[in-house]
Amino acid sequence: MERNYKRTAFWAIVVVLLYLSYERLSDVIFRAFNYIDVNYSVVPEALLPSINAFVDTFISAILIVIYLILAVFIVKKHEPGVKLGYVKGFIFCLVMGFAFYGIAGLWFELVDRFLVAIPFIAENVEYFSGVYDDLESGAYIWSLLSISIIGPVVEEILFRLLIFNSLERITKSPWFAIIVSGVLFGIWHMIFVQSVYTAVMGCIMGLIYYKTRNIFYTILIHIINNTIGNLPPALNTDAINTLISNVTYLMIIPSIILLILLCKEKPANRELAAEDYGL
Repeated sequence: MERNYKRTAFWAIVVVLLYLSYERLSDVIFRAFNYIDVNYSVVPEALLPSINAFVDTFISAILIVIYLILAVFIVKKHEPGVKLGYVKGFIFCLVMGFAFYGIAGLWFELVDRFLVAIPFIAENVEYFSGVYDDLESGAYIWSLLSISIIGPVVEEILFRLLIFNSLERITKSPWFAIIVSGVLFGIWHMIFVQSVYTAVMGCIMGLIYYKTRNIFYTILIHIINNTIGNLPPALNTDAINTLISNVTYLMIIPSIILLILLCKEKPANRELAAEDYGL
């Protein structure tokens, strides 16, 4: 009994440290990068208009390496998960990525119509509307890397691989890891109007990871979702945004059906392989 208590306490501390690690490690990496740039001018002038997105991409890339090393010690062997295959898996991720954007859109419709009258919500919305402006300035390639590709990868490794697996070591209930990791993912975004839908997204992503034991599915879903909201300038028009919004709303029903089917799907009866480690 005492051993179980110590084990639970240990992994609870690991979860807390992992949750706090992103901000702390990012600050250390940024300070080191800034020191090197100030003394040796490593950033070319051509990158200065995109410096925020460039630095964010650089920090995230280093964090990915650090978190993957930690995953070797934290992620344990699991029973085989549901294997979707390449085509079926891509279609599933595409539908889910669009559906998540649609869920976010419905949430903001609700906020704009009813909740914005609350001063706290109104201030939150105004702040959120400009939160990515710095990352979206400059060349699109760096915005694409920071917001749409590298950012989702590091977030999924942190929350769906490290924190989720650490929570699973606290209790055998999968719903504990699914819900707690999802809620932590929402809170981590630090902006209430964003935290609500990202918490929902985090819980669903946790469910998908639990059923498939494959982190690549949730990474792809996250990348698709973020890319929809970060289109290149040539495609960022009112007509295209309206079309995409309508498609994302339409994808919500199919996504629910696919999630139900995924939950009913039984894992393949096969030997444990590399993909069963979630890597």
